[in-house]
Amino acid sequence: MHHHLIGPLWGNLIIIGVAGTITVACFVAMVWMLIRPGEKDRKHPKYAVLRNDR
Repeated sequence: MHHHLIGPLWGNLIIIGVAGTITVACFVAMVWMLIRPGEKDRKHPKYAVLRNDR
């Protein structure tokens, strides 16, 4: 029995794959920007995340 709100299998797999790829890319970008924020000013707010006293 096929439910009327469920699409074809390949369409669901493509959507899940694209959403998963975007999610992984966002996490990779987050870690990259924490490790190498690109800011040279040591007082920039990005460096506050990695302070030792936190």
